[in-house]
Amino acid sequence: MNRRVIAAGALTLAGAVPLWWGQPAASQSAGAGLELTAQSFAVSPGGIARFEFVVTGDVPEIAPTTTTTTTTTTTTTTTTTTTTTLPEGSGATVPPATEPTDSTAPSATTVAPSTTTTTTLPPGPRMSVQVRSHRAVATRSGVAAAADGSPGPVLDILEFDLDDVAVYDDATGERRLTLDVPIAAGFADVNELDLLDTGVHPVSVQIRRGGVPIAQATTLVDVVRADGPGRGPFAFTILAALADHGPLPSDDELAAAELDIEHLVDLVAAVDEPISIALPPGYLTTILARTGRLGGELSAALGADDRLLVLPDQPLDPSAAVAAGLDDEVARGIAAGEAELDERFTVTPTVRGAWIVDGPITADGATAIRNLGIPLLVVPFDRYLTLGDNLGTFTDPTLMFDTTLTDESSMRMMVVDPVTELLDADAEGSAIERAVRLMADASALRYQLDPDRRSLILSTPDIGIPDPDVLGELALLVAQHPDFTFETVGQIPDITNSLFTGGTPVVLELDAEPAVDLGARVQAAQTARLVAADTASMLPDGDPRPTEWDDDLRTALSTGLTADESAAIVDDVEAEVGEVRDQVVQPEPFAFTIAGAAAPIPLRVENRGDTPLQVRVHAESDKLTFPEGDLDVVLEANQITNVDIPVEARSNGVFPVVVEVRTPAGTPIIEPVELTARVTTLTGLGRLVTVGAVLVLATWWFTYFRRRRIERRAAGIVEAQERHPAATAEGRPTHDADDEQ
Repeated sequence: MNRRVIAAGALTLAGAVPLWWGQPAASQSAGAGLELTAQSFAVSPGGIARFEFVVTGDVPEIAPTTTTTTTTTTTTTTTTTTTTTLPEGSGATVPPATEPTDSTAPSATTVAPSTTTTTTLPPGPRMSVQVRSHRAVATRSGVAAAADGSPGPVLDILEFDLDDVAVYDDATGERRLTLDVPIAAGFADVNELDLLDTGVHPVSVQIRRGGVPIAQATTLVDVVRADGPGRGPFAFTILAALADHGPLPSDDELAAAELDIEHLVDLVAAVDEPISIALPPGYLTTILARTGRLGGELSAALGADDRLLVLPDQPLDPSAAVAAGLDDEVARGIAAGEAELDERFTVTPTVRGAWIVDGPITADGATAIRNLGIPLLVVPFDRYLTLGDNLGTFTDPTLMFDTTLTDESSMRMMVVDPVTELLDADAEGSAIERAVRLMADASALRYQLDPDRRSLILSTPDIGIPDPDVLGELALLVAQHPDFTFETVGQIPDITNSLFTGGTPVVLELDAEPAVDLGARVQAAQTARLVAADTASMLPDGDPRPTEWDDDLRTALSTGLTADESAAIVDDVEAEVGEVRDQVVQPEPFAFTIAGAAAPIPLRVENRGDTPLQVRVHAESDKLTFPEGDLDVVLEANQITNVDIPVEARSNGVFPVVVEVRTPAGTPIIEPVELTARVTTLTGLGRLVTVGAVLVLATWWFTYFRRRRIERRAAGIVEAQERHPAATAEGRPTHDADDEQ
């Protein structure tokens, strides 16, 4: 090995808040012709850093092993004794001398020496491999530049002969390059690579022909020293979330969900580190129930160190739900979802560790979540940029934010860093290259900022399922670093500090309005629920329809449905409820006669359905009384039931009687029926009293007319006397004194 120092220097950094890292590099292995397959990331002075590549460029000098040809000659003689002298080192053997018994004895056989032919390439330019160290970068933008092929000034070069470090794999046909690079400690000698400072250093590797690079790659390492102040612990959290397609997934959504489960199984099987998983409980019935294979594979892959995040049994945005007065429904849904996951996956705990915010969230919604025992909000970077008082792209996603709730308390929030684009399954670059980039990005941020307790959520930018190959490589790199670990998402609030600016924590303002207004659908569902509950009182015990109606109306409140889909569910429930009520046929009006003081009304009610129905018959009339009140009756299925309504008459005559068929809860099922009652005869004491009253009335009228007649005759006599001539001049008769006396 030869060593030549090219340049040395130092870089002074400024700034307390990092600039967003920008777009990921197209390939971590900047240049062409070398593909990184494995490497050391955390290196220490005095240690060895290993880099392994597959040579993909045009380097014919890395060729298969040279060939050897062997020729064998056989000679036959008749001499009694033969001694053959072979060239020294030929590798051939000579059999011992023998005495033949006669001249006709078998001839001796000797083996001629092997002849070796060696094919050699004509002399050519010297082939070498250079490993170059570059000045440390302490910003995320510096990492991005190095990954894009601009590693910065060269500090040191270590050179190897190509033949010493390259091999041709006869089994695979691959040309491999393996470099074990000694790292200088203190003053370096000619056989060590200088990495002068702690921090993230770009390292470039070149295959050179006659001093001209013909294949090259750039990677990064973190120089870690055991002495000196540390930068604080750093935790990676793997978060995988499956999209919740709602209660009514389409065929395309079902197919996409099955593919997501397969990817999740691959992730859990490939990574030994703990994974936090947001698995919608609805998948248990819509996906896993359809494909038993996937459910079995997922159960087998999940371990006790993994965590299932609690979710409601069907999608329900807490902000929209609380605004519509559905606080209890939020709690019920989360409890139901938690129970379903616990029952299905008995080994992996279900935890209330975090809530993924994939849409607007209000302070009321966050408060409801916090009150249910969920301490952390996880927000994609795009959603973070919509919140009030955000820091824009000048932020630190490895520390926690605070939010203010309606009761003036706070809730913590983690933002998913855009660097997680490297974990998209479709991202460019090999798995190891992207894993190195992630490690380097996190390490550079630690050196750029003050020491702190930090965490980084590893997911996709929209919080999906991260690439298992990248995470598998990342786990190998993390195992080398003394400060990096893997933790579950529920541990983040306990191991991560808050982000401060100007000595105070950064407090984000949540959204003012939820994404969906549930008011109209809540009102529609509540109206349908009241009618359904009333109708349920008609059905026999154990009939499944009331439970199904209640479940459907809860589903109609889900924010996983559009307004039209919700309305369609309510309409379906109302139609089914109406079918039950329509099975009761309205009786035809009829007239009936009561020939005595009491008699039953012979009402006939038909049930056209296949289910016996419990009803309540109510009758009322001004001239009749109903001694037994309302009657509870069972209308047998597909039959006409005779209902005799006891009645008592209070007088004779013809008058209406109104009959209603109601639910046991007391609401009418059909329109009221008006019957005609005729009371024709009263018997016994009632008849006697009536006849006596008529006689008394006739006697009174006879006496009255007789007295009037006498009075009129007396008045006529008096009038005739006054008109007689014997009367006085004044027209009055004279009287004697005796008469006056």
